[in-house]
Amino acid sequence: MLLRQLYVGMFATDGGHRSGTERVGDALPEGRYRLLLPVAGETMPADAERRLRTATAIARERDGGLVVCSIVNFARQTPLDAVAADEPKLVAARETAERFVETVERTGVPVTGRVHLTHRESDSVLNAVEAYECDGVSLAIRGGQSQRRRLLTGDVAERVVARAECEVFVEKQAADETPVETVLLAVSGGPHSGLAAQAARALALDTDARIDAIHFMPEDASDEDHEEGTRIVEAAERALADVERVEATVEAVENVGETIISRSDAYDLTVLGSPTGGLLAQFVFGTVPDSVNQRTENAVLMARDDTGSKSIYERWVVGDASE
Repeated sequence: MLLRQLYVGMFATDGGHRSGTERVGDALPEGRYRLLLPVAGETMPADAERRLRTATAIARERDGGLVVCSIVNFARQTPLDAVAADEPKLVAARETAERFVETVERTGVPVTGRVHLTHRESDSVLNAVEAYECDGVSLAIRGGQSQRRRLLTGDVAERVVARAECEVFVEKQAADETPVETVLLAVSGGPHSGLAAQAARALALDTDARIDAIHFMPEDASDEDHEEGTRIVEAAERALADVERVEATVEAVENVGETIISRSDAYDLTVLGSPTGGLLAQFVFGTVPDSVNQRTENAVLMARDDTGSKSIYERWVVGDASE
């Protein structure tokens, strides 16, 4: 493949810089939403159809664009400044960036590409968020597979979720790439459910999927909890008002985490706000025991809002749709 003209230079993420960055494609328009899409050097769009669909749907819904960042990881003892321009891993990363950019361009979403050298993937992702002034980052991991075959390892995703000062979307990809026709949106009172609802809306508008928005609560929940659950579901209905097929309900269950995991098998995609720990965090990042992980083979999309900035969720439950 004939690559576009690249800007000479490389971005090093161990505290040093080479002269500028390599760029594929045009620069993004100023002042619009930017979503970072980090990819491993060996990953090709043919292996990432759903991930691209998720990221482009979110960027399109925000009237924004994508920054594709092709990451090349080297051993700590390898000086990044000494990496030759014809290093095979680097050549593969350039080709990957080019292929991703061309694939996204066909969707009509603005896109630009970058190539990063790094000793630590999570640092490269975090630095790219800051360097390109991104409003969000879209990560993907594959559950039930070895780290060698993951797009990014679960521990990298966890570090980015914990440290990134922007919106974060983590997609645990399905064992089989099937069309997204049904979505389980598990809404809660947490600070990230508003962003999860936005992500589910973007995907439904892109794929014409049906959304079941459910607030799960313990069977022994109080009357006040039930009232709050009703408000949360009503907020989800408002957020999804322009989605054609939506059903929003409150359900009392014995174990909320286990119920979401078991219900996920009935849907092509489960969307939820970022959990703070325990079973649901393991469910998202793929660190649960194999016996449980085998029950969650369908895709999961976790959204973590930037709670350091003005949060959409702070208003969605009380009905202010100003943003």
